[in-house]
Amino acid sequence: MSDFTGLYDVRDYRPTDRSFVLATFLRGLYYGDSWFSEIPKDIFMENYKRVVEALLNSPNVVVKVACLKEDPDVILGYSILSSDLKAIAFVYVKSAWRKKGIGRSLLPQFPIAVTHLTALGKSLLSKLPGAVFNPFY
Repeated sequence: MSDFTGLYDVRDYRPTDRSFVLATFLRGLYYGDSWFSEIPKDIFMENYKRVVEALLNSPNVVVKVACLKEDPDVILGYSILSSDLKAIAFVYVKSAWRKKGIGRSLLPQFPIAVTHLTALGKSLLSKLPGAVFNPFY
């Protein structure tokens, strides 16, 4: 546990979180991975937005949101996970709140796959024993 544990809660995704999750996922993936950033930005954003929306609308996905305890509308970060909690699609934490244990609190204990990989995600993948990059999970 970190010293910040009492400052935030982890709650379920709400429809009002959609814009924040969509925007940060798209920007994080585009700027955080050299392969995606090779695609012209307008083409990537227009087309991958549909992929992320389908992911968020899937019954096979759960989204967990870290928020301020006193104001649950203030999002600190989130994770998008398979409903069986075996795959991590994406994790995002606002830069000011990173390295405080929030990302770890949003992850399942024993994931076996990561479906979207950024440069930071690649370094974190090595800390998940038994997990592999598998965009097809």
